[in-house]
Amino acid sequence: MADTDVGWAHAEGLAALLEGLPYRLFIGEVTDAGGPLEYPHLILWPPPATRPTVTLNGYAGEVTTTTQITAVGRDPREAITALDRASALLHRRRPTIEGRRCSVITSEPGAAGPPQPQRDEQARTPDGHPPYFTFAQFTLHSSPRSPDG
Repeated sequence: MADTDVGWAHAEGLAALLEGLPYRLFIGEVTDAGGPLEYPHLILWPPPATRPTVTLNGYAGEVTTTTQITAVGRDPREAITALDRASALLHRRRPTIEGRRCSVITSEPGAAGPPQPQRDEQARTPDGHPPYFTFAQFTLHSSPRSPDG
């Protein structure tokens, strides 16, 4: 992975930590690949990485991402539960990303907590009702792993 291709790798690192959940997981968009859409489900929205301002020490490849995870359910309880479970799995965990040394995952500092679930009037669950969604943001820092480990 090039030092410039880190944003997506961070999202994949978060997704790997969520694999134990009983929810379908999407990265970047919801697709119909893999069958009909099931509820609840999670969507990770990978951002491009931000890089610190170069200092007298120079830039050593450090990056930060703040990834939004959206939980979608048939009702508010499903959406809240899915996001609670995802948040619990990510809390203070350190993902593994090849070629990178990762920090522990944190909730976005200073950000408001997840909003109350909202109805999505543009979508429909299999039973014809609008689904509900809520989201949270998670911050991850990483730097290139040194050749000696």
